Amino acid sequence: MINKCFFILSIAYLLPFIAECQTLLKESYLGESFVDACKSIEQEYEVNIYFDPSWFEGNSIQKSGESKSIASFILENTDQKVYSLLEMYGSYVLVMKNPDYFKATSNQKEDLIVIGTEDAKPNEIVTVTGTIIDGSNDEGLLGAKAYIRTLNIGAISDFNGNYNLKVPVGKYSIEFSSVGYEAKKVDAYIKSSGSFDINLFSGSVELEELVIRAEPDGANVNQRVAGLQQMSAKTIKQLPTFMGEVDPVKSLTTLPGITTAGELSSGFNVRGGESGQNLILQDGAIIYNPTHLFGFYSAFNSDMIDKVDLYKGGGPANYGGRVSSVLSIKLRNGDDQHFKANGGIGLVSSRLTVEGPIVKDKVSFLIGGRTSYTNWLMHSLNNIELNNSSAQFYDFNGKLLYRMSTKDFITASFYRSHDDFNLNNEAVYDWNTQNFSFDWNHIYGDNLISTLNFASSDYWVKTTNQENPLDTYSFDNGINTLSGKLEFQYKMFYKNTVTAGIEYNNNGISPGTLEPGALSSLEYAKIPDQSSQQIDYFIHDDWDLSQRMAVSAGLRYSTFYRFGPDKIYSFEENSSGKPVVSSSQDYKSGELIDNFSALEPRISLRYLLDANTSIKASYYRSFQYLHLVSNTVSATPQDYYLASGPNLKPQFADQFALGAFKNLYDSQYEISVEGYYKDMRNVIDFIEGAEIIGNDQIEGSLVQGIGKSYGVEFQFKKNKGRLNGWISYTYSRSLKKFDGSSEIETINNGKYYSSNFDKPHDLTLVANYKLAPRLILSANFSYSTGRPITVPISKYSYDKTLAVLIYSERNAYRVPDYHRLDISLTLKENFKKNKILSGEWVFSVFNIYGRENAYSIYFNDSGQARKLSILGSAFPSLTYNFRISK
Repeated sequence: MINKCFFILSIAYLLPFIAECQTLLKESYLGESFVDACKSIEQEYEVNIYFDPSWFEGNSIQKSGESKSIASFILENTDQKVYSLLEMYGSYVLVMKNPDYFKATSNQKEDLIVIGTEDAKPNEIVTVTGTIIDGSNDEGLLGAKAYIRTLNIGAISDFNGNYNLKVPVGKYSIEFSSVGYEAKKVDAYIKSSGSFDINLFSGSVELEELVIRAEPDGANVNQRVAGLQQMSAKTIKQLPTFMGEVDPVKSLTTLPGITTAGELSSGFNVRGGESGQNLILQDGAIIYNPTHLFGFYSAFNSDMIDKVDLYKGGGPANYGGRVSSVLSIKLRNGDDQHFKANGGIGLVSSRLTVEGPIVKDKVSFLIGGRTSYTNWLMHSLNNIELNNSSAQFYDFNGKLLYRMSTKDFITASFYRSHDDFNLNNEAVYDWNTQNFSFDWNHIYGDNLISTLNFASSDYWVKTTNQENPLDTYSFDNGINTLSGKLEFQYKMFYKNTVTAGIEYNNNGISPGTLEPGALSSLEYAKIPDQSSQQIDYFIHDDWDLSQRMAVSAGLRYSTFYRFGPDKIYSFEENSSGKPVVSSSQDYKSGELIDNFSALEPRISLRYLLDANTSIKASYYRSFQYLHLVSNTVSATPQDYYLASGPNLKPQFADQFALGAFKNLYDSQYEISVEGYYKDMRNVIDFIEGAEIIGNDQIEGSLVQGIGKSYGVEFQFKKNKGRLNGWISYTYSRSLKKFDGSSEIETINNGKYYSSNFDKPHDLTLVANYKLAPRLILSANFSYSTGRPITVPISKYSYDKTLAVLIYSERNAYRVPDYHRLDISLTLKENFKKNKILSGEWVFSVFNIYGRENAYSIYFNDSGQARKLSILGSAFPSLTYNFRISK
C-alpha cells in the first residue's frame, strides 16, 4: 500500500516539486502502451489513476519505471508541456491537460480539472470541500465564496477558509471570490466527492471598485427570499456623502420601498411602516436610534461594516419583534496577520479605524472611532436657525476575534455613542447608546453549526425645552434590552438548510421623568418603569425544490410577559369626551400583569422562468409587543417605548408581495417590479389634545385601530461600465383607521386617513461616472410627495381668548413636495501595488441648489404658520480618506 503523500505541482517547474513516495515500482513496463501500464499499476499497487485514454492513444512506455515512484514514472512518460499530475494522499492519481492550472497567479481560463476518486452515479449528490487561501500568506480566507452559477449553489468559507459544496455529478464552472481579491473561475469535472484548494490574490488595481454591485451577478434573480436588499460596504462608499461621511442608512433609502421623513429624521420607513416598527441589529445587539444628529450622520461606521441586509417584511423566522422590517448589520473581523489603519480627515468630522493581530492566527482586534466638529460650518452658513444651533457627536466601536480551535470561534463587540444637539436655542437633546454583543460559533461537522449570542442594548435620552421660560422642563427616558439567542443551522441534504433555535429578550423601559424648570408652571411627573420578557421559538427551512423552484419558509412562536411593579389604570369617557381614570390596580415586583402569545408563519417562493428571469411571492405575519410613542413624525429623542399590556394590545401585520426580476446582457442591467399589500392591526395614534410628555396616564390618550399600506416598487439598475447606477420609483399609500365604540376612540369620523409616513410618489436617481481612471463623479437626486399634516382651517375669538383654532380632519393637507440633489467628486491616488499609504480625496456638496425643504409646518396660538427647514442651504465638505497597511 502506497503511503499517503500530497503533491501540488507548479507548471513552470513541475518536476522539482514532486516528492517521491516511499513505495517504488518493481517493473519497467518498457514497450507497453501507456494505458495498459497504468491499468497494471492500479491492480498491483491498489491505486487509482484517472485520465482520458484518448489523450494517450498510440503512446508507449519509453522510460523504465523500475525502482521509480509512480509520480516520476508517469511524468517521465508524458509530455510535461501538455500534461500535469496531481497525486493526493497516495490513493489516487490524476493526469490532467494544461498544467497552467497550477500557476497561482494566472488569470487565464483553465482547462477542465477532475475532482473525485471514483465514478459516482449520474446525478448523485457529492461533496466538494477545500480551502480558499490568501496567496500572499497561505492563510485561509474568512467569508470567501465558492459559487456555481448554473446551479445557483454557493458556499461561504469559515474562519479557516474551508468551504463545503454539495452538488450533483457533472461539469461546472466554479467561481471563487473574496472582497479585495481577484476572482477566479475554474472549470471542473466533479465525478465524485473530493477536495480542491485554490489561492486568491489581491488585485494590483481595483478597477472594479466603480461597479455598483451588492451581491454576485444574478443574485437578485436567484435569491429565495423576496424583499431582501443587500449592500456591501464598497457599494455604500460610492454614494454621495454628506459632510464627508458615508451613511449606510441613507444609502438604503435610495432603494425602492424605503423612505425617510426628512433631514431631521433619525429613522427610516419601510413600505409605509413607522420608524419604530424596524428591528435594527448590529452584531445581534439592538440599535434604537440608528443615526447621529437626527439623521445628519449614520450611527454605523462604514469602515467597520462587513455587510448590510434589509428584509422589507418579517424576514426569516430567526428574526422577530417588529412588523415592518429587519436591518441586520455585521461588523467585519480584524486582520489576524497584519496591522492596518484607515480613516478620514474632513472639515466637519474625522474617523480612525485600527486592526491587527494580538496573537497571530488566534486573536485579532478591530477598533474604530469618529468625532464631529460641525458648529463652525453651521454658524458660517446663511441660515438663521442653523446659526443659532449647535451639534456634536462621537462614537466608538471595538471587536475581538478569538479562534479557540478549528471548530470554535468567539467574537465580542462593543459600541458607545454620545450626541448633543441644540436646535435654534429652543430645545437641547442629549442621548447615548451603549451596546455589547458576544458570539460563540461551533462547528459540529460538515452539516451542523451552532451560534450562541448574548447582547446588551442601552439607550437613554435627556431633552430640555427652553423655548418659553414659563414652560421650561427636562424629560429623561430610556430602554434597556438584555438578550440571548441560540441558533442551529443544519444542512439536511442537497440544497436544503434548516435553521432552528430559541431567543430571549428582557426589556426594561423608563418611559420618562418630567423635571420642571425653576420658573416653570409645570409639575414633576414620572411615568412608571415597565418590565417585560419575550421568549421566541423558531424554525426555518431554505430549500431548492428543483433547479427552478425554491422556497424559504419558517414558523416563529412568540410569547410575551409583562411584570410589575406597576400601576395599571382603567379609563372611561367623561361628559366632555375626555378619558378619565375609573379605577387602578397596583402590581408588585415580579407579579405578572399580562401575557400574550402568537404564531408567526412566513413563506417566500421563487420560480425561475429562465436563468435570468424569476418570479417571487411571499407572505409574512409578524407581531410587535413594544410600541414607540412619538409626538413627531421622526424618531427624535423625545420619543419613548411602552410595553403591551391590559390597555395596549400587541401590533401585528400580514404582508403579501409579488414581484418579477429580470437581468439583461450578462447581468449588466437589472429590472425589477414588486407589488405589496400590508394589513396592520392594533396600530396606535393619539386622541385629540393628547399630552405625551410626563403623562403617567398616557395609555388613556392612545387609541388602537387598523392600518394598511400598499404599493408598487420599480427599479432599473446598470451594474457595469463607465456610467453605472440605478433609478428607483415607488408608488405607495399608508393609511390608518380608528372607528371605536366611543367618540373618543374614533378619529376622522371613523374613515381612513393618511398616516404620517404616507408619501405616494418617491423617486431616486443614483449615478456614478468615471471621468478618468482616478476621477469619479457621483450624483444622487431624490424626489417625494410632501408628508401629511393637520392644519387649522378657521378660528374664532371667545371671551378673553384671542383665537380658538378649528383644525382640519387628521392629516388632510401636505407640506410641499421634497426634492434634493447631492454630488461628490472622488480623486483616487496613483494605482500602485503594495503601497504602505494609500488614499483618496472626496469633495461633496449636499443639497447643491439649496432647496429649503419643509420638514414640518407649525402653527402658533393665533394660527400663524411657521415653516421649519433643517437644511435650507448647500452643505459642502472635503475629506481625505486614507489606508495604512504593511
